[in-house]
Amino acid sequence: MLDIKSGVLRRNKQAVEQIKSKNVGKSFGSPPKIVIIHFTAGGSARSSANWFASAANTNSSAHVVIERDGSIIQCVSFEKIAWHAGKSTWGSLSGLNQYSIGIELANWGALKGAGGDWVNGAGQRVTNPFIGVHRNGNPNGSRTPIGWEIYPEAQFDAAVELVAALRASYGVDTILGHDDIAPTRKWDPGPAFDMARFRSRAFGDRRDDGANIVLVNAPNGLNMRAGPGLDFAIIASLKDKAPLEPIGQNGVWLEVSVLDAAGLPKATGWVHSHYVKAG
Repeated sequence: MLDIKSGVLRRNKQAVEQIKSKNVGKSFGSPPKIVIIHFTAGGSARSSANWFASAANTNSSAHVVIERDGSIIQCVSFEKIAWHAGKSTWGSLSGLNQYSIGIELANWGALKGAGGDWVNGAGQRVTNPFIGVHRNGNPNGSRTPIGWEIYPEAQFDAAVELVAALRASYGVDTILGHDDIAPTRKWDPGPAFDMARFRSRAFGDRRDDGANIVLVNAPNGLNMRAGPGLDFAIIASLKDKAPLEPIGQNGVWLEVSVLDAAGLPKATGWVHSHYVKAG
């Protein structure tokens, strides 16, 4: 079980591994309510934590790095500002470092290659990537499906548990991606990270006060796309009457989570609002 004491993350009352970064700002003016999810665009969590601690690195850090197996390294106290967001905006807030906790997930992000032959930044072949299009356009400027490293379930679960501890200690109520707060220059955590599913698990069942659900209204099925428009790739074909949870809107296009038999999000994408109806 994770908890936080005096800004230090603990598992079963023992501090998780600490690799301290010197790139630390002042104490938060008030408890941070926002979590920002990043990918490291690199190899192991330890290599990223060591980079944050390196004397050669003078301008970046994060509060924690989570390895693919779910192990966590803390680099900055949760009571101090880390330098993870850079130039960023969300609503009326500008400069998200001073309002947020930065969580880095060990993950290469976008892969290089095409078809069934994808390699990560170290040149290692990736045999089972996520194929998709970033909603803001891919790092290479394309809007066609490319490979992305998947996030293992153990890593996903550890991040969910961490956010629960941050909620208990600081009242965190918002989870964003780096690509939400700096959409013209960042792509993390990217399309392989199911943000809707993550938020649902981190914040609990959203249907306590009644379901915000729509149903597919298309007898021949409905295409779900990677972005809000016909130029985006089709990522799934949804059956008539399939339950969906709306999570965003862009004109006539709805960003939705597809719900499984238990009512939990299993995939996200975009559908045309003309082909859905209230549940």
